[in-house]
Amino acid sequence: MAGISRETLLESLRQQRSELSDSIVLTPVDSLPFLLADRDHTGFLHGLYLTDKVRDRQTAIETVIQFAGREAAAHDLAAIHRLLADALSASEGSLRLLAGLQAHTVVFMSIAAIGQKVMLLPEEAGGHFSTKAILHRLGLETVDMAIDRDRLCVDASATLDILEYERPDFVFVDRSEGLRYEDFSFIGQLKGPVKIFDASQCLTPVLSRRYENPLDWGFDLMLFTLHKSFPGPQKAGIVGSERGELWQRLLAGLSRFVSSSHAENSYLFALALLREDWLQLYEQRLFGSALALEEELVRCGVNLVRRDEQGSVAWPSTHHIWVQANDKEIAYRMYEDLAKIGVLTNYRKLPYEIGYGLRLGTTHSAVAGLDVEHTSELAEIIRRGVEDGPSADLRGLVRALAQRAAKGAIVPAGHWS
Repeated sequence: MAGISRETLLESLRQQRSELSDSIVLTPVDSLPFLLADRDHTGFLHGLYLTDKVRDRQTAIETVIQFAGREAAAHDLAAIHRLLADALSASEGSLRLLAGLQAHTVVFMSIAAIGQKVMLLPEEAGGHFSTKAILHRLGLETVDMAIDRDRLCVDASATLDILEYERPDFVFVDRSEGLRYEDFSFIGQLKGPVKIFDASQCLTPVLSRRYENPLDWGFDLMLFTLHKSFPGPQKAGIVGSERGELWQRLLAGLSRFVSSSHAENSYLFALALLREDWLQLYEQRLFGSALALEEELVRCGVNLVRRDEQGSVAWPSTHHIWVQANDKEIAYRMYEDLAKIGVLTNYRKLPYEIGYGLRLGTTHSAVAGLDVEHTSELAEIIRRGVEDGPSADLRGLVRALAQRAAKGAIVPAGHWS
């Protein structure tokens, strides 16, 4: 074949892997998944077309298509879905979805009709920047929740007024940004609309009960990815509060619009979820290192948006950190300069009209071994990178810190370094 060779691709992968292992990944959405320790057990499943439905013989005869030799997997996947539902105090669960935005698309294709109305968490308040476009493409109307820009949160009272006037068919809290885990119980208590919460950014602390479960608030459905705040495979899931008509419509849509269960990643999720000691250490580092790094960055004089200025002290902190910049050119220069020394961040427009800056997080670094003890050194490296620009000296400091932290990696280093 012309254009690229196998050797070129393998060399590129080798270089990327080496560079990544000598860097510190500080974004809130990248993960270093536990699956790397278990894939030897599941790899044989990767190319097989597997169902997640257990059928008796007569039911199977009535289907359009069947594949032989998959009965054990179907039973396992049903048990894994039960494990998922029980872990999230839900009535039902499914891992048939593949990724976050696909989950948004498939869920609304399954349960909504053209012309219905969805109230959304707006992008300015931390909602995902693609959700509104997806819903409009599906023929749905949208209306935004009200924003309290001074307190960096949703204005609950004004939002309830909008709900009373607009009477949407659905309310969707799709929080992809935020310094605190905001209380949306006022949404869950509503009667009438179907209430959906996307927990992609907060799955592990919801599992551990550090955060309140949106189903306990009264949400009907909760969807999530498994590769952001949970160190799992590239996949998405959904759980429901009740086994009713809504869940049956959803299951029918999942079967219709997602052609395979992609079972290997469902097994990998279950194997990760059952590593309770690893998950406990992961959550401890996820929040401990993020909050310690924030304090050290403030001490060093880096300009941050402080979470203690937002909302109520009763709202728990997230693992996100926002670095402010005076304009987008300065923000992008910081992003580039830190990348050159091996500190990998997100450049982005921050919510609530704050402007452009950097979004930091610890989902990857918590598995890679970064802990509270490393944050003082890391903050000083970031300060120097932002103020003085990149240098070979700073690149060497990052490489040494990454290698030192890796000695405490949750996933054994041989699986990923």
